[in-house]
Amino acid sequence: MNKLSCEIVRDLLPLYYDEVCSADTRKSIEAHLVTCEHCTAALHKLQQSSSLPFEVIEKNKQESTALASFKGYWHRSRAAAFAKGLFLATTICGVIVLGYVGLFRWNITEVPSSVIEITDVSRLKNGKIAYHVKLTDGYQVNQIRGKSEGDGNFYITPMRPVIKTKKSTEIGLGNGYELINLEQLNANHTDPSAQIKAIYYGPKDDKPILIWKQGMELAPATSAVEAQFVDRD
Repeated sequence: MNKLSCEIVRDLLPLYYDEVCSADTRKSIEAHLVTCEHCTAALHKLQQSSSLPFEVIEKNKQESTALASFKGYWHRSRAAAFAKGLFLATTICGVIVLGYVGLFRWNITEVPSSVIEITDVSRLKNGKIAYHVKLTDGYQVNQIRGKSEGDGNFYITPMRPVIKTKKSTEIGLGNGYELINLEQLNANHTDPSAQIKAIYYGPKDDKPILIWKQGMELAPATSAVEAQFVDRD
């Protein structure tokens, strides 16, 4: 290969330094460097400008390791934060749902006796007891609970959620004629001594209204009242 000029060698020095030139070109450059101080100085300058001190290299390695560790921590933190956020959101939704159900759906509140009116208590031809109930507070009743106590008293208690709902109609639970099948209620007791002796409407501890008790004579139901239960027997 022909000898290279200084201009060509200096153009090729970056390729020589990066070891990407051909073997023949490399030999020609090295042969030129043996006799040319200027090109040798240019190579040294290139090496100095391209090489980093050992301390800098080590520092860069440490920083790279730290960045990699931080990246891993960041991804783990994001995953943990997402899991915590998901758990928190699920918990909040659960509390909201339970709160809604507890306040608006669960019938856990007893209607006080002060808003209950019981009238027209009578006995039907079939022996069952009829009565008319009306709640005067204007709120809806969602459930009627019947409970027998060991003393022979039976309590009929209207129930509603904590958050009350206004009545949409004047009929429904707690508003209209109701029926008591005393024979069926007594049949539910296997102990004869536990037979029902009195029936009350309203919460036990809130002055419930007496509907019937043993020995009480009830007036015969009128034809209008009998008609209320034609399809309910």
